[in-house]
Amino acid sequence: NKSDSRLSYRECYVKLLSTVTTYNPNEANIKVANLTTLLNDLKAKRAAELAADAAHKMALIARNDAMYANGTGIIDIANDVKAYVKSVFGARSPQYKTLAALKFKKIK
Repeated sequence: NKSDSRLSYRECYVKLLSTVTTYNPNEANIKVANLTTLLNDLKAKRAAELAADAAHKMALIARNDAMYANGTGIIDIANDVKAYVKSVFGARSPQYKTLAALKFKKIK
C-alpha cells in the first residue's frame, strides 16, 4: 500500500537523522524529536484508518446479509409478503395494488 510505504520511508528517514550527530537544525519543526512526534502521530492515524476501514467492511457485510440473504433477507421477505397479499386479496385488490407499486430487487 502506498500509505504504508510512505510511512515506512518516513520512519527510516527519522531513524537515519537520529544517527547523524551533526544534524541540529534551528527550525523546531524539523528537529528529530518533532519529526518523531509527527511520525508517531501519522502511525496512530494510519492504524485508526485501518480499523475504521475494517469496521466499514464488516458493516457492509452485515448490511448485505440483512438485505439480500436468501429466504431471510429483507428483499426476499418483502417479495414474499407481496405474493401472500396477492394470493389472499387478489391481484386487483387495493391492498395488493398498494404493494405492487413498491419494487424490491437484489442489486448486488
